Amino acid sequence: LGSQDIDFSPAFRLFLSTRDASASFAPDLSSRVTFVNFTVTRASLQAQCLSQVMRHERPDVDERRRDLLRLQGEFRLRLHALEKELLSALNRSQGNVLDDDAVVATLESLKTEAAEIARKVAETDGVMREVDRVTAQFTPLAKSCAAVYFALERLSALHVFYQFSLDFFMAIFRQVVEHNPRLRGVADERERLVILKRDLFQLIFSRAAVSLHHDSQLTLLMQLAQIKLRGDEEEAEEDEVVVASGGGAGAAATGVSQEAWARLNADMDFVLREATVATTATSSSNNGGNSHAGVDGQGMVPLVSLPESLESLIDEETHRSITAHVQGLGWCRSWVRSLTDDDSAVLAQWMDFMTSSEPERIMPLDSIAEPSTALGSSLTSSSSSFASASIALRQLIIVRLLRPDRVLVAVTRFAAAVFQGPTLESVGMVAEANLREITVSEVEATTPVALCSVAGHDAAYRVDSLAAEMRRSLASIAMGSIEGFALADQAIAQAAKAGTWVLLKNVHLAPAWLGQLEKRLQSMRAHEHFRLFLTMEINPAVPLSLLRRARTLVFEPAPGVRANLLESLAAIPRNQHQQQMPAERARLHFLLAWLHSVVIERLRYAPLGWTTRYEFSDADFACALATIDCWVDRVAGGRANVDPEKIPWDAIRSLLSESIYGGRIDNQFDSLVLATFVNKLFRPEAYGHGFALVEDASGGLLAPEDAVRLEDFMSWCHELPENEPPTWLGLPANAETLLLVQKGQRLMADTRKLRSLMDDDDEDEEVTADHHHNQQSLAAGAAGDQAELPAYMRQVEALALTFTQSLPATLPQLPADQPSAASQTPLYRVIGRENTVARQLLERVHQDLLHLRETCRGERKQTNHLRQLLADFNSGSIPRSWVSTYTVPRDYTLTR
Repeated sequence: LGSQDIDFSPAFRLFLSTRDASASFAPDLSSRVTFVNFTVTRASLQAQCLSQVMRHERPDVDERRRDLLRLQGEFRLRLHALEKELLSALNRSQGNVLDDDAVVATLESLKTEAAEIARKVAETDGVMREVDRVTAQFTPLAKSCAAVYFALERLSALHVFYQFSLDFFMAIFRQVVEHNPRLRGVADERERLVILKRDLFQLIFSRAAVSLHHDSQLTLLMQLAQIKLRGDEEEAEEDEVVVASGGGAGAAATGVSQEAWARLNADMDFVLREATVATTATSSSNNGGNSHAGVDGQGMVPLVSLPESLESLIDEETHRSITAHVQGLGWCRSWVRSLTDDDSAVLAQWMDFMTSSEPERIMPLDSIAEPSTALGSSLTSSSSSFASASIALRQLIIVRLLRPDRVLVAVTRFAAAVFQGPTLESVGMVAEANLREITVSEVEATTPVALCSVAGHDAAYRVDSLAAEMRRSLASIAMGSIEGFALADQAIAQAAKAGTWVLLKNVHLAPAWLGQLEKRLQSMRAHEHFRLFLTMEINPAVPLSLLRRARTLVFEPAPGVRANLLESLAAIPRNQHQQQMPAERARLHFLLAWLHSVVIERLRYAPLGWTTRYEFSDADFACALATIDCWVDRVAGGRANVDPEKIPWDAIRSLLSESIYGGRIDNQFDSLVLATFVNKLFRPEAYGHGFALVEDASGGLLAPEDAVRLEDFMSWCHELPENEPPTWLGLPANAETLLLVQKGQRLMADTRKLRSLMDDDDEDEEVTADHHHNQQSLAAGAAGDQAELPAYMRQVEALALTFTQSLPATLPQLPADQPSAASQTPLYRVIGRENTVARQLLERVHQDLLHLRETCRGERKQTNHLRQLLADFNSGSIPRSWVSTYTVPRDYTLTR
């Protein structure tokens, strides 16, 4: 034990257990223990979901299935026993076996019984095939359930707080299957399956999205859309099998051909796999003997020809991306051809698309739409839905190329098309945290509700309001001290018996105590009305086991000046005496709320709004509010009105810009920006007519002139637009565009990351089988047969070949015979060192590319380094070994 040798009994056994499925163990520990893994697998979860849905939808078939499985098991067990009896009889025989009458009689008896059992097994196999045909109708739903759960599991790769337990998923599944009001009165089996699958995705998104940041909700939506499309494709494949086997029942189920699905998958790859969107000749390795046709001397594909008016609006990188799309997607060639035709009307439509504020609504669809004859032999509602999803996906590709600031909207429209609705709201894909419904009907007594928020945003008031609304007894305790731990333990013990509520605030300050709380909840027997609420900042110190057990809700400040204004004004205490004496107080409160909203909203544009994300919070607003009230009370002296000129503006401006808000700022330019806002707002002119809160080219925004009470200012705020222009914040007019472009890039990067993890989960066994088969083919002399390679390896090899052709073989080296004086200058030494580092990096890249191509062809065994390279190339990420020398921006991808 440690460094000591300890004697122990031979009967000693040590069992270690953990409820953390993500726990990792060191190799030296793994070699000394025997692991028993009880975590859920995709196959086991699929079988569990299939059993439950069969038990509810077809209980007769499910009972026959279980009886047949039991009988088959008993038959196989009896056959095994007969085999043992036969071996035992042969072992007892003496001399010639044929002369032993007892053995011969035993053999005849065993043969007769074995034949009877084999006949019964064959009968049960025939009945089992009929049962399996019925079960196969529910298998796509079970596959979707397993895929959805593991999609939720993968979200933790984006943020440590995105933790979902199996109990959370199974509660949703039972709600969809067993307590679904939409199934009442529906008898058709196929229609019931459609309702089950639709409600599964809707309920998963509505309950899981409230546990994510707003930016990650679209990422989850894209994951669910991919799973939905994959399930629809599998159903189409099964329908074709039914038609081929002569069963016409499902012949017209989808009406979409496999060729159409292949084209949609190719489009999806171009959206999600950055390695495919290459600026080089990615397909040159598949061109046979003319492998370099159309490629220049540096391995680069010539840019496609575009109209000058359009080319002037895009940069070279976008032009090369369009070229890569034209190479890989047939409809892109038709689209570019329509741009270069002599039809000026088409070009004019696309020019309007480039300048429109809502380009996705006016995009010309004639050149990108899928022909109806290419979908399949029959047009059904499913094929119509497929066509809508295919067009929306192609719109997303075009928007991503030409208008990256509208990617978020295009993704939303694509998801709505996949789930067969004009908008997400129409199909129930809405993320709204209804705390009352969650508390009453969605969580159990021992499942805590964790209200997580960003720094400076407190969601505790939501629990206080709910408790007052429902007239529940609520014990509120602030954590962070030893006294708080004792009070919390006592309050939980009492409330668990009495069925009351407990609110623990700022629990992220006590991570060690939270680990004990999770163990306590695991074994607690609580009153059914008992509820435990936890408020915390999003902090990695919070135990993951507690997050998986809790129902997590993420709260963020509402985006937009209007929302922040209303929230700030609503937070001002409604003291009638303070509101009326003096009357000028309300306008000062409004000016402070406007300043606070601008300060908070500029954080969204960091580093353009502020150079860094300062921790401005509601506490700053409360402090500033108390400061203004103090100075106003001192000047007013109890009078009903006060001259605006006598308000101590200098003191208010100094405290706001240098202490309350300015105390958090450590950048001189940011301090100057804050002082500019404060000096502009807090001056006597704010009480005059025509005072402008915002001055810009569009005419600006004037403060309300006749407003006297806070209610008047709030009414004025309700009339403001929900999405204000960036000029209201003192930012350039295109600042919102830059922010949307960054969000779109982050969304696609996160989606690609999760897609890579999903491919690793879904295709691991398939890729292993393909690789084994490929090795056998290579041993038989088929090393040059590219068709034997898995698809992803062919893609990686083509990309590696392209990079090899594009990179120079070596870099020039600085002459070694330079004069000694020149070689001693600092600039020369710096350049010489950079030259050496660059040459070493180029040599390493060439070696990795060579080994990667050999691995893809099966000529080199995989190592950990090569496996990581394969994964990076497959996901479009820059290999870590290549960026260890030079830092590259976070949003840079492999091909970029």
